Amino acid sequence: MPNPVNPPELIISLSRDKVGVHLLAQPQSGRVGWKSSFPIVGGFMEDQISNALDTALYLNPSLIDQFYDVAVVVVDRPNVFVPQFYTGNGMLPEIASRYLRVRSGDTLSSDFISGDTAIAYCVPSGTINLIREYYSNSDHVHLTSVLWNAVNELAPPSENQHSRLFYFLTGSSLIIIGETGGKLTFSKSFYVQDQGDVAYYSIACARMLKPKENWLLNIQDEELPFDMPGDTYFRIHQRLELPDLHTLIATHRSCAS
Repeated sequence: MPNPVNPPELIISLSRDKVGVHLLAQPQSGRVGWKSSFPIVGGFMEDQISNALDTALYLNPSLIDQFYDVAVVVVDRPNVFVPQFYTGNGMLPEIASRYLRVRSGDTLSSDFISGDTAIAYCVPSGTINLIREYYSNSDHVHLTSVLWNAVNELAPPSENQHSRLFYFLTGSSLIIIGETGGKLTFSKSFYVQDQGDVAYYSIACARMLKPKENWLLNIQDEELPFDMPGDTYFRIHQRLELPDLHTLIATHRSCAS
């Protein structure tokens, strides 16, 4: 099993329109860092993911190496959060089926996160098996789980009943996470194609949930794909810069272990 305090050597990110590959630099072994992404259509179609990984291997033959630790980050699959208790008593499938479309051939997965909570989501079993044909030591995690544990580690604690919304933009996904008094209260990802989509979903969630503060999350050295709405309709009260994704996954593992 991967070491819960070490960052993964390789990250494969999966979203509805893109496969990302991010190789961690290891100067001591002479390995050079590398990052690229490959467009896909139709989400988690196995043939498209396979073509994307084959292209990555062609462009960077060092990806053929044997990796001890490969993290597959599920970016935008629908998810639901439940008390961790339900993951161990056999009730998770019944609860998740009320909020998620669990299709034949799907694997229902769950990540433990801070606050004795679990994030549950579905991933096609064929996708998991396909990636393990390339990298047998791969395991998957939802990006929302990674972001939530990062917020708990890096953002100052909120006061009791003080509500906050955290906004994270990556590619064509807007992830919004709600928190009140240190507890996860909302989690949803939206597909955004332009500035108008970002404004619509951000303002709608803020008006519906009425947070005391809006926080913008951003990974260091990464440019936002879109701007957030202007102060006339929507105010960002705080900005939180996060470390690179490899470090964020290591932080998540430490919180979940």
